[in-house]
This record gives sequence, C-alpha cells and structure tokens, in this order.
Amino acid sequence: MRPCPAFRRIVLLACAAAAFIPAAAHAAPGLGQATSFQASFTTGQEGASSGLAIETTGRPPEPPTTLAPVVRQTVTFPAGTRLRLGALPQCAASDADLAALGAQGACPAASRVGTGRAEGILNGAPVGFDLAVYAVRGNLFFAAEQGGVPLKRGFWGVAKGRRLALTVPTGGQIAPTLFRTSIPAGAGGATWLRTPHECPGSGAWRFASTFQGLSALDGGTRLGEPQRLRATLRCDDD
Repeated sequence: MRPCPAFRRIVLLACAAAAFIPAAAHAAPGLGQATSFQASFTTGQEGASSGLAIETTGRPPEPPTTLAPVVRQTVTFPAGTRLRLGALPQCAASDADLAALGAQGACPAASRVGTGRAEGILNGAPVGFDLAVYAVRGNLFFAAEQGGVPLKRGFWGVAKGRRLALTVPTGGQIAPTLFRTSIPAGAGGATWLRTPHECPGSGAWRFASTFQGLSALDGGTRLGEPQRLRATLRCDDD
C-alpha cells in the first residue's frame, strides 16, 4: 500500500524541520572559556637572560558542550626570543620511570627548575594541585603534588622555536580553571631564556596564547574552535 500524498507531505516537512535544528543542541566535546592570560619575562631589558611567568584562568564548558579529553595551550613568545629548554639541567628518566616513580623519584634534584599550580572543577567541586617543574629530555614536565606528596602524574611542555606547547590531559572530567608557573632566570646556572635584542616601537613585547581541545595526547582530532588571548610586557629600549 503506497502512502497517501498527505502523509508524504508530513514526512517531508518533519525531515526539513530536523535539518534546521542547530548543531549546538547536540553535545560535542570542546573547551570552556579561557578568561585571562598573562605571560612575562622576569626582566624588561633587551637581550638579557630571563625567567618566565605564565598564568591562565578559565571556566568549564557550558552544556551541551562536554570537556575535551585533552587541552593544549600554545604560548608564542615575542619575535626574537631565544628559548632553549635543553640548556637546563636535564633528567633522563623514561616515561615509564616517571609513571612508576614520579619525577621526584626518577629525576635528580638539579633538574627541578620551577614551580606552579593547577586548579580545576571535577564533578562540580574544585580540585587543585601544586606543580614541580622538571627539565626532562629537552622538555618541561609539570609534576603534580598535593600537600607535598608526589602524585606520579603530570603533563608536558614542549618547545619549538619560540613556541611552548602545554598539553594537559583532562580525561574529559577535570575542567581547568587555573594554570600558573614560574621558572627563574638562570635556573640550574643556565641561560635557557633570552629576551629579544630589540624593543619594538610600541614599547612592549607581545605574547600570544592559543587554546585548543584535542581528542588525544599526540594531537588526534581538534575538538571545538580554538581560542586566542594576548598579553604584553613593557620593555626597556634605553
């Protein structure tokens, strides 16, 4: 039995209406809102050995968006910056050693080059961890601690040129709300970061940060739209 013309018109109208339902009505993984970004050298002098301070804040994603399994923050330093993580005192521990012993147990004390803090929201409740920053195989490893006790977990910071990529696993559960880190100038007796040799006409160096949700630690698929924030630091052109 063939459907009557009236029935066919109802079906076609229903399909057409469904096609116009906004995509936002369907849950999809992505990011919360990055609300602030600050980055600075520890000196405003040109061509000088420097330390680094970074602070980022954010909000969890609003429904129906769900949290991406991985969040990557890529910090781009001002043109002319020299970033050499390999100059820091290094730890040669393998990934397996870091997981089994924690950076605190697997790395020499000299490779601990900085500090930090990470906070987030888990199941509606705030959580927080202190961070110990280690130089590991030419990269930075941010090792989590709580109450001075190593948690044998952490995440990586990888430098390429004048960019530093911080790749944070969330497990789709812990929504980042704060990341703060500080690494002093001359950490371990090394010049690992040098400011640009020129101060631009604006009188300020510019930092940029891009935030991107990812499906996997190795990159995988990009989830959601990237977010971008900028920061400036006055420089001394005398």
